[in-house]
Amino acid sequence: MPVDRVGLYEQFHGEMKKARERILTTADGEVGWLLKFIQTDLDTLTASEWMVLAFEIASFVDDVANRRGAEIATEAGWSVRSIPGEGFRGTLPSRGEAKEIQAMVLGSLEKLWETAVAAFTFPQFTIIVTLPVEDERKGSVFVATKRKVKEFEYRFAHLLVDYSGRIRRCPECQRIYLAIRVDQIYCGPRCQTRVATRKWRENHKADQRKESHRGKKRRQG
Repeated sequence: MPVDRVGLYEQFHGEMKKARERILTTADGEVGWLLKFIQTDLDTLTASEWMVLAFEIASFVDDVANRRGAEIATEAGWSVRSIPGEGFRGTLPSRGEAKEIQAMVLGSLEKLWETAVAAFTFPQFTIIVTLPVEDERKGSVFVATKRKVKEFEYRFAHLLVDYSGRIRRCPECQRIYLAIRVDQIYCGPRCQTRVATRKWRENHKADQRKESHRGKKRRQG
């Protein structure tokens, strides 16, 4: 029985469109989705949950609308072929590739917090310039990377430019979050209240110890 490739492509792009909508409707949009993704334990996801996330990862990379920087032209697709015989279009990331991305993003954030600089290295990084097409006066510029994982890293680097000063790790619960205010230290009211309560209890105990010590000295005197 012949494979309905047209139907498979339509189904694939339909899932990609829905994944893109999920990303954009996440609290804080793309960066909110990214922070949620890097803190997700991939090994705990069911097969269906993983498939949803795999489409979101692929959509994050492939949707180039309103993005900064040049467009991307990778030499190959993701490692998982969702359409038989297709090695570029219609591919999805494996869990291994997703874990590699998580490690890259987390490592870059740690370097940024420690040194205020996050460096990104792209082996086999190529700039491609094309002639104008049809009635256009200017040609196009593409950035060529060998792997889709590196394309994700390129997208992340540009996204980080806008949000680097607001992406922080909560010192109380260790969750990575997007700060609303410049002076925000904790991820939310719950952690802020927990810290304030703990400090109050510690100060209260210290005051009680001091009072007990003063009372003991008065009795001895």
